[in-house]
Amino acid sequence: MEEENNKTPRRAWNLMIGISLVLLGSLRLYNHIRQQGEWNFRSITIIIFIIFGGYLIFRHFLQPPQD
Repeated sequence: MEEENNKTPRRAWNLMIGISLVLLGSLRLYNHIRQQGEWNFRSITIIIFIIFGGYLIFRHFLQPPQD
């Protein structure tokens, strides 16, 4: 019973974390590419964080609410 009550706040946090990873990661990637103009390990790491944020957002909307 307690686990069901804890899932709703967790879903909300996952959505907020996903949105922030996508937005901030995109901004950092844009600034990094604009300043240096080349792809390196840092760029790939930022892309991985953006993909993970997109996955969290996708998973949030994929699962129905458990009210």
